[in-house]
Amino acid sequence: MILAMKLTDKRFWKFEAMMLLCGIILLCQMLVVFICNGAEFESCNGAVLMLLFPALCLYFVISGIPAWVLYKGNSWLKLAGYLYIFSALLMIVPLLTLLFDWNPVTANMRPESIPADDGKYFTDNEFIIMICAGWVALLIIPVLITSYLTRCWIVKKMPNITTDNLLDSARRAVKGNVSPNVRAILMNYSHDHLIFRCYLDSIPTDIDREMLSDIVGEIVGDFPPNEIPTVTEICEASNVEISKLGDRNSFIYIRDNEL
Repeated sequence: MILAMKLTDKRFWKFEAMMLLCGIILLCQMLVVFICNGAEFESCNGAVLMLLFPALCLYFVISGIPAWVLYKGNSWLKLAGYLYIFSALLMIVPLLTLLFDWNPVTANMRPESIPADDGKYFTDNEFIIMICAGWVALLIIPVLITSYLTRCWIVKKMPNITTDNLLDSARRAVKGNVSPNVRAILMNYSHDHLIFRCYLDSIPTDIDREMLSDIVGEIVGDFPPNEIPTVTEICEASNVEISKLGDRNSFIYIRDNEL
């Protein structure tokens, strides 16, 4: 049994494309902040910015994976919430774990030459807290924009699930994607539960199971996630006559020589 929002779902790759946009928006925000604070971009700074671009894109691609897996439904605000949490934690947790000084004795120590009320000096802990606070503030706009665009691009035009729509989607999914050793594939949908049975000539391999998962992902990806919350995939060898494997109307694929 798997969740509808699985990583083989074709919508996931569209969502990951939006994560690249999220990184671009955040980079633009950071540039605006730097410029407003009078930063001057020399050759060295330019090289840092060029390296920062792929780093931010990779950052959001990674943080988008758990957000997508947990996301269920059509609410872009819920998606934004998941993405915001994981994007923030991916930065904050390592900083607090590896760099933050949790020792109360040494945490806020200042050099003897610097007065305690000198506001221009920041301890390492204070600097880390400032980074975390700035990071969670900068995340808000990119996360909201990309989550809303994801909702418009991926979910908005999806059809409601019906028998005809399911069959149409299944025919498109199996076309050109079925290996020669597959005898038949059956599909049943009941009570928000989609069941697939794949019958082969021989014992199924990992490649056969991956093929079925890809087909299922294509079908599930054509519908809103809340309408197909669970899917069961069964892949097994069988030499039983096709007519005895299931109801004729349940077949979405039958090999030519089995007809």
